Amino acid sequence: MGDEQLATEILNAFFQDTPRQIEELRVLLENGEAQACGRQAHSIKGAAANVGGERLRQVALEMEKAGDAGDLNAVAAGMDGLEASFLEFQAEAVLR
Repeated sequence: MGDEQLATEILNAFFQDTPRQIEELRVLLENGEAQACGRQAHSIKGAAANVGGERLRQVALEMEKAGDAGDLNAVAAGMDGLEASFLEFQAEAVLR
C-alpha cells in the first residue's frame, strides 16, 4: 500500500524469525512428529506467502503435505531445499 518502511519492517521480522521456524521444523522432524512438521511447514508457507517468497512457499507447501500425510522421509528430503529457498529469497531481497 505504498508504505515502504512498513514493508521493510515486515521483511526484517520475517528474515529474523524464519531461521528459528526452520530450526523448529528440524527438531520436530528429528523427533518423528509428522503432523507437527506439517503444521510448522504450514506456518513457514504462510509467512513466505505474505512477503512474496514464492519458491519458499512452494517448498514449504510440499513439506506441509508430506507432514500431514505422515511422510517424514519426504519432509526430511525437503529440508535442504527449504533452507536454500530461504537463503535465496533473503539474498534477492537484499539486492532490491
